[in-house]
Formats: sequence, structure tokens, C-alpha cells
Amino acid sequence: MGNDGGSIPTRRELVKSPTRRATHSQLRDSNAQTQEYHWSTCPLSKRPLASPVVSDSSGRLYNKDSILEWLLRGTEAFGDGEEVLDGRVKSLRDVLEIKFDISKEDGQDKWVCPVSRKGLLAGVRAVYLVPCGHAFLESAIKEIKGNEGVCLQCGTAYEADNVIPINPVLDEDAQSLRNRIKILSEKGLGHTLRKLSDGKSKKRKKGFKESEKLPKKEETSIKNAATASLTSKVLEDEKMKNKRRKTEMSDNLRSLFSTKEQDDASGRNDFMSRGYTIPTKR
Repeated sequence: MGNDGGSIPTRRELVKSPTRRATHSQLRDSNAQTQEYHWSTCPLSKRPLASPVVSDSSGRLYNKDSILEWLLRGTEAFGDGEEVLDGRVKSLRDVLEIKFDISKEDGQDKWVCPVSRKGLLAGVRAVYLVPCGHAFLESAIKEIKGNEGVCLQCGTAYEADNVIPINPVLDEDAQSLRNRIKILSEKGLGHTLRKLSDGKSKKRKKGFKESEKLPKKEETSIKNAATASLTSKVLEDEKMKNKRRKTEMSDNLRSLFSTKEQDDASGRNDFMSRGYTIPTKR
């Protein structure tokens, strides 16, 4: 009980100093269950990861159709999109499609390292290369000698700074990725090493005057067939949602109105409910 003569409490027992609690992000990153979530679920759409999968400058994985939907609709598609992406994705140039080697196990597709054939999943240090996008175990990249700076799958050259950890856990890796994208931005390059748009119009670059008008293009073509199909699918789904929203009526709104059959069956045919008609001359 205390303070009854049987015990003498000390100051440490009476006055408890506030303890520093870890932030929510630190607890989430240190949790193995969260790592499993990042390797299996798109943080933007909250749907399971499915090919094609892309990654931004932070090393996080997303569904490509979710990124397209975000670029087309913004917060209307995903309310927490700005918090999840943190301004890292402004166009398709800010994401790179990851090329995973797939192995069939128990009838399911699993991502594996093409060198060691070990699984790429939560709990392992996996990386992908920029600009080709092939994914490997980090140990496979370091142990193989004689192929430094060359992708083991396609032979594309890469630099050490462009080895991106997938779903990084350590703060050092996250800080290194932030420093990398900062240096690339100063050079006018994006995460995929492609040049960023400077915001100037093409007319000014080519020397056109403001009064001159260029003919409008009726259609805009997308070179990548996979990206074009995903974009058309997202646009078609959006049209169907808008059409359904206009045509369908909620039950609460429908209950405010009644049909002619309901009025005749219930006998609601008095002066107040039947309305008024203008008599015609004979």
C-alpha cells in the first residue's frame, strides 16, 4: 500500500520522469510485420502488389496502375497519397519499373534473385539497379567479382550510387537515398537518370512567337504499350464510376419519391397528393 509506516518510498518511486517513446514511423519500420506489409502490399492503393511493379527514389514498391491513377486523379483517388509519396512522384519519370525474376512455388509466383535463386522477400537485403531495373540480393552483387558496374542480367552499366535498396530499414540507407536524389536534382536528373522537365514551353525553345499558334494534336500517343494499356484501363474505370454515380440513386434519396403504382396501391389519390392539371377547352 505505502505511506502506512510499513515502507518508506523513495523519490524515484514517487516522481517518475517522462520516458521518450519511439515515434510511430520508427516502431513501424522496426516491426517485421510492417516489412511483410511493404513487400506484399502497395502503400498507395492498399492492394496486393502485382506486376508491373515500380519503385520511387525511396526504394518503396508500388503498383504501376496505382501510380497512374494517382497522377490522373490525385487525392480523389487516394486521400493519403501526398503523405505516402511525400512529393517524390510527380510524373512517370520519377518511378522505375522493377524487373523481378519469378519462380513458381506451390502454384504461386515468387520473386527470386536470378543469381542465387533465393527469395526476395521481407527480412533480406535486396536491391535493384538503375537504369535497367533488375533486382538482386545485395550479397550477390557484392560477392561476384569481375562484373563490377555491369548488370548480371542485361549487361547495362551502372554506378555504385545507383544500387537502390528495396524497402530500406536502416536510417543510413534512407539518408543515402535522400542525398542521392538531391544530387541528381541539382544536375537536372530524376530517379531514373532521365532529364527532368524545366517547365518551359516547347514554343519558346524553338523560337516561336506568342502570336503564332501550333496545330493541336487530336490524340496523344504513349510509346510504351504496357503503360498505354494501363492508362486506358484507369480512364475507362473512371468513366464507368462517373456514369454509375449519375445514373444510380441511393436508397435514402429514392425513399423520398414514390411511383404511380405505389400511389394507386396505397390509395394516395387525394387532392394534396395527385397534383393539379390545367383543364383544356372543348
